Amino acid sequence: MIAYLEGTILLLRKDRVIVKAGSIGYEVYVLNPAKYTINQPVQFFCYQQFKEDGQALFGFETEEQYELFTLLITVKGLGCKSVLNALAFMDPQAIIKAIETADAATLKKLPGIGAKTAGQIILDLKGKIVLAPAKEKKEQAPANPVWSEVSDALLSLGYKQPEIDSIKIEPDQLADAKVDELLRYCLKQLARGKRF
Repeated sequence: MIAYLEGTILLLRKDRVIVKAGSIGYEVYVLNPAKYTINQPVQFFCYQQFKEDGQALFGFETEEQYELFTLLITVKGLGCKSVLNALAFMDPQAIIKAIETADAATLKKLPGIGAKTAGQIILDLKGKIVLAPAKEKKEQAPANPVWSEVSDALLSLGYKQPEIDSIKIEPDQLADAKVDELLRYCLKQLARGKRF
């Protein structure tokens, strides 16, 4: 069982990457393959799926992502790849909050999740997840009207929440920023693929 993998990115594919660890290349399904670059050092917490027609390896940068993934795949009707798509679409903390508050409307925003599955997720997992303390991204993009408006604009343009959360913004940028200026800055950051 492969539980952890450390190496460098050898190849990028549509929904996965090839990680070179020593002389071996591992095919790993990840949340956002486009965020990685060739030869980039990576570390993944891994879930290894065994099926009749083969195996698949799913990699996560944080234990929080891994733990939520392993919980969600226990829900009837959810497979590994559909859960991976959900985690790529929405921040884990937002998903956890929706589950804990029985917010089916938010869960239905996830790709491939309908009303029935959203209800099943809440039924199976509510009360089983401990909310983690706020992390660095709260410091990186503190809540304020300008940032909220820019974030909403980026969502409307088709960007996903994890991509928006990855934008590097200094506190002093937010202090005097105007919406149009900050939006242009964020679009440039996203276009250049600058992330943590």
